[in-house]
Amino acid sequence: MLFFRHREFPENHLEIIAGPENSPLRFEQLGRLRLAEGRCFAGKLKEEEAVVVLLRGKVRLFSDHTLLGETGVRESVFRDPAWSFYLAPEEAYRIEALRESVLLFVTAQAQKGGPSVMIPPEKTTERVVGKGTFERVVRTIVGEDFPAEKLLLGETFNQEGRWSSYPPHRHERHHPPEEYFLEEVYHYQLEPEGGFGVQVFYTEDRTFEEAYLVRHGDTFVIPRGYHPVVAAPGYRLYYFWALAGEVRLLRFCEDPHYR
Repeated sequence: MLFFRHREFPENHLEIIAGPENSPLRFEQLGRLRLAEGRCFAGKLKEEEAVVVLLRGKVRLFSDHTLLGETGVRESVFRDPAWSFYLAPEEAYRIEALRESVLLFVTAQAQKGGPSVMIPPEKTTERVVGKGTFERVVRTIVGEDFPAEKLLLGETFNQEGRWSSYPPHRHERHHPPEEYFLEEVYHYQLEPEGGFGVQVFYTEDRTFEEAYLVRHGDTFVIPRGYHPVVAAPGYRLYYFWALAGEVRLLRFCEDPHYR
């Protein structure tokens, strides 16, 4: 399964949206956690690293009983910068909600990883990518220079009517140094929430060629293929993206038909 519609989920519960058990993903898993104010959620990682990204609210996170950090308030992904945490393999953690909060929880198979840290807004990088109708803002939270083992991730912001992941590109083959295999997952937010975007997905030989109407809270899995996305006029579109593979290098191949 590639496409997962948003659905309501209970508070104080880590809901797994997409992973190896229900999708083509092999290396990573995406979950979502909603905590009522004053509640907490605790767990322990196994042979996996994790990144926790705050979508809305305010939290503090403890790692092995030590305070790793406390976020600022994030009212919306469109209004406030990203606060995140990286958790090393085998780490025990506890998340406390200082306000009603929603978080994304992405994990990937890992043996070593890096040290557990909070990633405040000033540790992220932001740049404008593309031009004209496919200009967008890309915010990298965990880039190639971050000491993770498998994960690369961040956030992309489309203004109304604009495209991103454009020109269409893929990262499905191990063909160094031009292209490395990385699977990917997108999780969308829209402003206003009643809007929509369109996720296009196609393979080089066109044996698979589909378009999906995406709404606030939907998730899309990208195991291969080209995957441009566009926001409808009148609506801003955000998507969280997470990549994982054996090699943590984002080297992709653009579709020569649309350069």
